[in-house]
Amino acid sequence: MSLINRALIPVLLAALALSACGGGSRNCIDPDEPYLSARNDSGLSIPTGLNQPDRTAALAIPEKSGTGTNAAAGSGCLAAPPSYFRSTGTVARSPEEVVASWAQAWSARESDAVIELYSAGFVAPTDASGATAWLEQRREQVATGPVPDSMIEGLTIEQDGPDRRIASFVQKFGASSVKKQLTLVRESSSWRIVEEKVVEVK
Repeated sequence: MSLINRALIPVLLAALALSACGGGSRNCIDPDEPYLSARNDSGLSIPTGLNQPDRTAALAIPEKSGTGTNAAAGSGCLAAPPSYFRSTGTVARSPEEVVASWAQAWSARESDAVIELYSAGFVAPTDASGATAWLEQRREQVATGPVPDSMIEGLTIEQDGPDRRIASFVQKFGASSVKKQLTLVRESSSWRIVEEKVVEVK
């Protein structure tokens, strides 16, 4: 066997390996992979008198899609990850993520997810109502009130101390818009909303 032929052997083997997955140009999966039968269990009930647990690290299992790159069965290939953008309770590691999660959860009427983004030390914007009553009103507003756009506009973040940030943005409710400020504080590995203020209503 010539030296040239010996040099071509690794190249040919690599080409054969790639051909098992369509030359590496498509994603394919093994239909017998156990994770394809994964499902979401129903939520646990919180006994009376106990606090709601911290679910910030919880992730929902996306529904299996019947179309797209994951629909074609194959073998010997890496599975493409399912499409996943944001889920209730996702840990928000930056003030920008907190505000985006807050707006998207409100748009989806996920009242629990919205309330979880507020700090335990939240200060109500009016003296007339305490933080607990204000947050319950917000929960009701998210669940039954007007639905805002999932995307906010003109987000700016200003530092107000080492562990404190002020987020300013516009939140749209159909033809109306509200300019708001959220003050966020760092708590453990995440950020939480400690104050909320309406700057202008249009």
